[in-house]
Amino acid sequence: MERDLYMKDPKKKIVLQSDDLIYDGKNIIIPSYYAGVIADYLATADTKDMNDADKQDFMAFSAFFEAILDLKYNNGGN
Repeated sequence: MERDLYMKDPKKKIVLQSDDLIYDGKNIIIPSYYAGVIADYLATADTKDMNDADKQDFMAFSAFFEAILDLKYNNGGN
């Protein structure tokens, strides 16, 4: 998987693009300035009716965006 993340494929095309949001058929590329908005939405989500597996996935997803915000804050907003 790590190899796939760093491979450069000049034939890869963008399937969908909306402003700075990109979907290439495999990956969704979201600029880091969206992290705060996404984290805010995730913080308001109601997880009480989620099954345990979905709740664990949701918590991991939420933690990822919180880690991005922490990193940005610790690096002076960059």
